[in-house]
Amino acid sequence: MRALLWAMIGAAFFNAPGAWAEQDGAAEAQPAPAAQASSGDEYDFSWLDPEKKIYVVQNRKYVKKHRMDLAVGVGPGVGEPYRTRSVMNMRGSFFFSENLGIEGSAFFVKNRENNNFGDLKAVSSTFPTVRDIQYFYGGSLVWAPFYGKLNIFNKILYLDWLFSVGVGTLRSEIDLNTSSSGRPLVQETNHTGWMFGTGHKYWVSRNFAVRLDYNVIFYRADTSLRGVTSGVVQTYDNHFVTAGLSWTF
Repeated sequence: MRALLWAMIGAAFFNAPGAWAEQDGAAEAQPAPAAQASSGDEYDFSWLDPEKKIYVVQNRKYVKKHRMDLAVGVGPGVGEPYRTRSVMNMRGSFFFSENLGIEGSAFFVKNRENNNFGDLKAVSSTFPTVRDIQYFYGGSLVWAPFYGKLNIFNKILYLDWLFSVGVGTLRSEIDLNTSSSGRPLVQETNHTGWMFGTGHKYWVSRNFAVRLDYNVIFYRADTSLRGVTSGVVQTYDNHFVTAGLSWTF
């Protein structure tokens, strides 16, 4: 009886490699979906996922690694009580991997007085000073940690969630005259600015995508005209929301 038991164990041991080889051969015979792109930067869940359930979510259809991206967007400035702002931005980026890349960007801003500022000038002889950004040029480090898929009306929409931090130069303008009867005291100066951003990139095809972005630019500048009035240096922030298109190649 003991000899029979050892014989069964030995048979199972020597037959297992053959069974595993057959299973591996069958698995290798199954072609990977043609639409899916492999990436060395992704985790391999195949050993946990024999039925390819995780594969569908984890693997990317549209990749960014070693590709260039050009984008343009337009939108409003937000959070400013005395100005109506609109912005156009242009971006060029390159990704070293699916998660990390670099980006150069330019923001061109149009500023005009809004109704709040006009109403204040109509009822008061004094009004606040407002510093406006005219343009910003900078470079950023881009991090794309999240990749997702949305099912909208039975169609799959692929997206990347991006975060960026960068530094650049900007030009600002401020009229330090606060009296309706006074003369303009306009100052234009250049400053170092820090930019932080986040956004979604919705892929339409392998080369084209729709972008939604939120960016904030911080910089420090004088609150008054040097040599005319005494003032202090304070931190300014400008917020922008843009929508646009990108081309990846």
